[in-house]
Amino acid sequence: MIILSVRGWILIDVLERLHNSRLVTWELKTFLWQQNFLTAKWWFIAIIIAISYAIWWKFTDKKRIIELLLFGSFIAVCRVIFDDWGINSGRWTYVIDIVPLGVSLFLNDLTIVPLSYMLAYQYSPSWSRFLVTTVILQSAISFAFLPLLSRLGILIIHNWHVGYTFIFMMVVSITMRTIILLGLNLQRNSRLQYSESISYELIPQPAMKPVQEDVKNEVVKNNNKN
Repeated sequence: MIILSVRGWILIDVLERLHNSRLVTWELKTFLWQQNFLTAKWWFIAIIIAISYAIWWKFTDKKRIIELLLFGSFIAVCRVIFDDWGINSGRWTYVIDIVPLGVSLFLNDLTIVPLSYMLAYQYSPSWSRFLVTTVILQSAISFAFLPLLSRLGILIIHNWHVGYTFIFMMVVSITMRTIILLGLNLQRNSRLQYSESISYELIPQPAMKPVQEDVKNEVVKNNNKN
């Protein structure tokens, strides 16, 4: 009982320290956001976000909007989890945020990465073309865009290599495309089975003669023979 009581007090102390550290982190991030709000770098990020959404809306296939948004949502969720891990583990830090959230969502996680991957998915009907497109796309993001953000002071990379980001996003993109294609194939087969069952029900079936009518006809035939 004494050991359990000591462990309980230790757990409460750890949770209290964790809560206090999060409050301090929130205050620091809010202060940092206030210092950078409406600066040239802040506007640079805002303009990139606006242009990215405008380009995506212009070139996206509106007939496949649900499919594309689903794929982009999968990519965005993985990016948010990845960024949250990287920030909390001290791999990198975003210096400038559009809004003072715990994780810098808008520039990479909800804009550049998912929007560009949605267009790559749209214009890559085959696996070979998709792989080539995503390799080129993620190479540009990992080895050009992220270093650019680092040079501009928007992103600070502490203990990380952008090559790991490249590998992670390639695995994510291949996995998410596989899931989407499997889902579409399942949906297509289900619709086909449903349409076949409806068509069968709509086919007119031959009318059956009443039993009494058949018996009467048989009697007439026998009389004629006699």
